[in-house]
Amino acid sequence: MASRVSMGFGAIPELPVEFGELSRVAQELRDRAGVLPGVGAEAASTWDGLEAVYQAPEAEELIAKMRSLVLVSADVGGALVRAADIMDQLADDLMWLAMRRRGLVDDAEEFSSAARGVEDPERASELEVQIERFAAAVQERLDQARSDLDAIAPPPPWEVAIPDASPPPLGPRLTWSARTQARADDMVLVPLFALARADTSRVARLLAAHPEWAELLRAYPPSPEVVRAWWDTLPPGTVAALIDGAPVLVGALGGVPPLDRVAANRVSARARLREVEDELPGWERVLQEGASADLQAERRAKRDALRAERDYLRSVDAGDVQLYLYEPADNRIIEMFGTPGPGTTRVLTYVPGTFTRVDSFYRGEVQSISQWMTDQESGMVAFVWKGADFPGDDQYPGQAGFGIGLLEANDPDRAAPAGEALARFQREVSSDPSLADGLQFAVGHSWGLVPITASEMHGARYAQVHSLSGAWVPDGWAPHSSTSYSHWSYTDALSMAQDGMLVNAGRAPDSVSAFQSHLYERKTDAEVPLGGDLAPFLDPDGPSLRVSLSPLANHNLIAGVSGDNIGPLNDLRKKIYE
Repeated sequence: MASRVSMGFGAIPELPVEFGELSRVAQELRDRAGVLPGVGAEAASTWDGLEAVYQAPEAEELIAKMRSLVLVSADVGGALVRAADIMDQLADDLMWLAMRRRGLVDDAEEFSSAARGVEDPERASELEVQIERFAAAVQERLDQARSDLDAIAPPPPWEVAIPDASPPPLGPRLTWSARTQARADDMVLVPLFALARADTSRVARLLAAHPEWAELLRAYPPSPEVVRAWWDTLPPGTVAALIDGAPVLVGALGGVPPLDRVAANRVSARARLREVEDELPGWERVLQEGASADLQAERRAKRDALRAERDYLRSVDAGDVQLYLYEPADNRIIEMFGTPGPGTTRVLTYVPGTFTRVDSFYRGEVQSISQWMTDQESGMVAFVWKGADFPGDDQYPGQAGFGIGLLEANDPDRAAPAGEALARFQREVSSDPSLADGLQFAVGHSWGLVPITASEMHGARYAQVHSLSGAWVPDGWAPHSSTSYSHWSYTDALSMAQDGMLVNAGRAPDSVSAFQSHLYERKTDAEVPLGGDLAPFLDPDGPSLRVSLSPLANHNLIAGVSGDNIGPLNDLRKKIYE
């Protein structure tokens, strides 16, 4: 345990095993164990006819010893399999220890950065204790592996010509002092290396035994470039085993090719579909029972929601809907339109607005822009993104829920986490070989503009950003010089609130100079004079407020593909395809 990483107040030992080599040796031992019985039997049978051609006192004894080779080879094979099992178990345990080490490194770096010379002996002492416990756990696990290997009984001696022969060695001793300087990404990928060694059923068993793996991969996601480089080395059988055995993990892992993620999420959706189909008959039955009107309405709403989910998941199972991400329990879902490939020239990310929930996808409420854009010309791949919590998506009931959603949509603290998640997604997309050559476009409806502009603050880059009645841009946001910005809107409830300075301190896109604003008139629009110095008497030349008699309908219209919205749609299309 001599190799260590200095952190100023202590040292974190490196893990002393190259995981890929350990796995390779274990598999080689298994391969040899599988060959040995056949080799022993073949060697013994070769000598069976010796007595017919060679008459000598030692012939019978020699043949007997050759026949014992069958038993000896079986014993050697068993010893090799036991050694391989020990190494596989050691690899699995060291993977977990690698995750612990990564956490310690992060904690130590955070401590060192935060302290900046300020003494914090209590925290330093706590980290020292954790490091010592980690080092002890690694040493204990290595000692246990050595002990287990030493405990393997050697096969009995096989004597042919040398009396009292000593047992032959099984092979060179494992060098446990081997060290690796794996990068952090390699450490995070360790669970994936373990899963890639297994078939479908063992993949599922490993994940069931180690649920923390998926959580750690989510907490410390490896870079998509590293994941893709690893994924491209996997044979087709291993890819299929990972998709079928670990669909939840693979379907959310940045760097996995989009169509493989879609295949994994189809497996997950199929499992959920079975649950929904089993649950629905019970709700159908309770609707036949007597109950108050309110209770019956709740039951009917639950049944209808399950029906919508069932129909959506059937479309996923049939391949008509492509899910790039499917984590409904965590309010995350991303749908993909089009087929990534060499012909992809444009990649559009559409972010819907306030009150977007997972069941908004089930009901087809947020996909129309992406679907319409991909239908216009080939070469477009489009996503509908809900990769973070949205305002109003926690389904508070009634008017209270509506009010909470509006307050959340105006909360500046929601910008950063959503922007960071979208930036991570955009990095996945822009680094994928099948999408990397396409120009990147972002379109946000209402609050959906917030994650887009916030993602630019976290490094995302787009050729164009489009606001469809967008809400606001975060404080500190600045336009990027290589990006063009457009705002498309009707007079609606949001624009009226923006004119009244009620939306996030007035940082609305139609008042930010970077955005080229396009306002479309409707017959239900009106100009309301606000009066002047003589108010309440009206001043004909005084200020006025533009209002709409259908404010909510107009707000939703700009994000739809009906004939009433064909003008803005065509203008948006021309801009994207210019």
